[in-house]
Amino acid sequence: MGVFEGQVVAITGAGRGIGREAALLMAREGAKVVVNDLGGGPQGGGGDTSFAQAVVNEIKVAGGEAVAETSSIASMAGGKALIECTMDTYGRLDFLINNAGIIRPRKITEMSEEDFDLVLNVSLKGYFATIRAGAEHLAKQGGAIVNMGSPSGFGHWGMANYCASKEGVVGMTRAVARELGEYGVRANVVRPMSGGTNLGIPEVMETIAYQTQTLHIPPISNNWLLSHGVDSQPQHVASVIAWLCAPHSANLSGREVYIVGGHVALVQEPELIRSQFAPEGWTFEGLCDPMVTAALTYDVRNRYTGK
Repeated sequence: MGVFEGQVVAITGAGRGIGREAALLMAREGAKVVVNDLGGGPQGGGGDTSFAQAVVNEIKVAGGEAVAETSSIASMAGGKALIECTMDTYGRLDFLINNAGIIRPRKITEMSEEDFDLVLNVSLKGYFATIRAGAEHLAKQGGAIVNMGSPSGFGHWGMANYCASKEGVVGMTRAVARELGEYGVRANVVRPMSGGTNLGIPEVMETIAYQTQTLHIPPISNNWLLSHGVDSQPQHVASVIAWLCAPHSANLSGREVYIVGGHVALVQEPELIRSQFAPEGWTFEGLCDPMVTAALTYDVRNRYTGK
């Protein structure tokens, strides 16, 4: 359809998985694409710049325009380098897609400072780095930012570092949507459950199995949508990402879109419930009143003990 004809998108983590599919899709729709990928492993470390170039080659063979950029976006310098490459090559930036991420599953009692810092540097600080460098360029003509979240952010056993990074992304996206909205820039989050991604390592599958099958802890406090046999793949998630850049979703900003299998849904924004009021302000004794305690904890049960 040529929805993005003449426009430019920079995509982090675009050498594989969801990022690769987003790059290919947006190129097919006419966008010029800056393919960023360090080529590191799912838990960090290493680096193979051929991943980014391979995607660029695919786009060019199909008649599109693209350039590879292989900086690590886990630093301010890396985020700046990506945006500078975009502006030097194409002279504008219309869309920024933050998809890069790493994962280091560990119980909180075994998680090292390095485990925590590396995950947040890539999966949260890296998003800030690219947005900080790209915001002024996006504001010139308007555009969209799409940041990658995760259902893990709802709470995931053995993944406190990743959960923290992804919920940080949600809060930051809400703030960015408010700050850049007056310039015609939208910002949204995608929370995907998808197979075929670089982060779907056995260690992650083990954390999910232990949480749900051994401890009998639900993934979130409510029932989430399941795939119902539809094999959710990176290209399905890429379609949501591209849609959030397209004019068809122009009324969405500061929101989260959840996708699994054949289901797509908006995540409800935070809502205060079971409100209680004390005319003179709350005291410890007041909160311990049985009626107040019952009102505030009526639907809360100890789900986290496996009992």
